[in-house]
Amino acid sequence: MDWGLALGISTADFAAHAFSRDAESVQGVRHFVRETLTGWGLRACADDLTNVVNELATNAAQHALPQHGKHAKAWLGMAHTGGTVVCAVTDSSPTPPSCRTPEHLGPTGRGLVIVEALTNQWGYAKTRPGGKIVSARIATLHP
Repeated sequence: MDWGLALGISTADFAAHAFSRDAESVQGVRHFVRETLTGWGLRACADDLTNVVNELATNAAQHALPQHGKHAKAWLGMAHTGGTVVCAVTDSSPTPPSCRTPEHLGPTGRGLVIVEALTNQWGYAKTRPGGKIVSARIATLHP
């Protein structure tokens, strides 16, 4: 599947990366984001976007991938167009992301709050045959 076309994006600045549910693979996603943004000359937004993608990838790794076996994969797609970077994580679970009220000083439940705070827009869409794409947009400092 061409993730850029699925998101309605046609740009030369498009990159995709597969990952699994293990911690090392999610760490590789963070490295991929930083490396890609550096290549695009967008180091200024690397911290925010790395945090956003980390939350989206971690949600997929913890909640979606375990339902589909040890070797299940999810995908991250990133595109830079104009003054925006769009990132999208797709997995095979139809369960939509949901904001939770985190316990005071609890270790979990803040992921989508972080995504909301760092992005201009985020949301999700169902895919066929029963998965979803969770996407986020973040403005860059320069187009």
